[in-house]
Order: sequence, then C-alpha cells, then structure tokens
Amino acid sequence: MLIYGIYAEEQNKIEKKEQEILYEDANYYYQEGQKQNKKKKEISILGMALFLYLLDQPLYNGYTFKQNAEAILRYNAQQIYKQVVLDLQQQKEPDITNDIYQNIIKRQDNSKLNINGNKISGDVDLTMIGLNNKAIVEGIKLIDKKGKVQFISEHDEKRTKMCESLDGQEFYINDWNEFSRYSKANDSIKKYRCFGLVQGLNLPPINDGFHFCRSIIRYIK
Repeated sequence: MLIYGIYAEEQNKIEKKEQEILYEDANYYYQEGQKQNKKKKEISILGMALFLYLLDQPLYNGYTFKQNAEAILRYNAQQIYKQVVLDLQQQKEPDITNDIYQNIIKRQDNSKLNINGNKISGDVDLTMIGLNNKAIVEGIKLIDKKGKVQFISEHDEKRTKMCESLDGQEFYINDWNEFSRYSKANDSIKKYRCFGLVQGLNLPPINDGFHFCRSIIRYIK
C-alpha cells in the first residue's frame, strides 16, 4: 500500500495538467471535424461536459480514462513490490537508486509515453488517438448527424492486416454499419455489425491484437 500510495501521489501531481493537454488536443480535433464540412462557417469549441463524457467512454483497451490510470498505478506498484520482496528474500536492502529499480521505472515511463525522434508510442499516445478520433466524430455529428466517414490507414510495412482490411471502408456515424474486417484472434475475415463507430472495432485505434494503431477517419458526406 505504501508503494501504491507513492505512485498515486505522483499521478495526482500531473492529473490536472494531463487533462488540460487532453482537452486542448480533443478540442482541436473536434473543431477539425466541423471544418471538414465546408458549409460550416462558425466553429464551436468542445464543451467541458462533452469532453468529460468522452473521457468516460471505453478506451482502446476497454477501460475508461480513470479506470486505465488506476490499472496502470496498480501494475506499476506491483512490479516494484515484487522486486522489493525478492530483495528481502535474498536479504538485500532495497535500493531504489540501483539499476534494477531504475530500469523498471524507465520501462514504466516508456510504456506510458515514449518519444524517439518522430516516433511516438505508449499508453498516452493510444489514449489521445482514440480520444481525438471520438472528438472528430462528435464534431462531424454536430453539423451532419447522417454523415459518413472513411477509414484511412497508413500504407507502409507496419500496417496491420486489421487496418488494411478496413482501409477505404465507409461508416455511418449515427446509424448501423455492417462490414467485414480481419480478426487477428481468429486469423480470418469476420463480419461485424455495430451502431456508429466503436473504438477498437471500426474506430481507431483498432485493438484486436496490441499494436500502435496510426489509422484515422475522414468525413466524406
């Protein structure tokens, strides 16, 4: 509990700033969703109530934003706890400054956010991709509730079969969609039916098999 409490205290220090950054990013994409319709002249900003609602929706891994933060806290605390127990069993004095603990913390930092040149990965990146795509949908819905979007994937060697199978497909944002998509779990093309856009299913990031999804959606009509 002491180890968990330290992680929770550190998370509380950055929570407000973290949400401010998420809001700024989501608001940008919310307005981009509106701008994709050339008929829209006045661009609305993202209301705080809608922003909090989007945060409370399932992320790429099925958790809400708060649930995801809690799961990460517990997992990180457990990793340090296991090493502490191992040290005590071997009659060693736990030392947070040694390489073992520092490597654990470094891996945890990288899993949250890893920036390597132009490459960005980690939980924060996937969370923002999902939140931004949801914000685009809400921006489009504001001006065209009967609108459709097109799924666009990156065309390079890192593209997954899942995103490749969705590339170019069109989806209603506020109606039922029936489509086929590759399923990594089943290693085959499967048929799906869902209302609107469901994150992980037909709204990036796609989560059937962990990967850093880079796909986007674009308003078409």
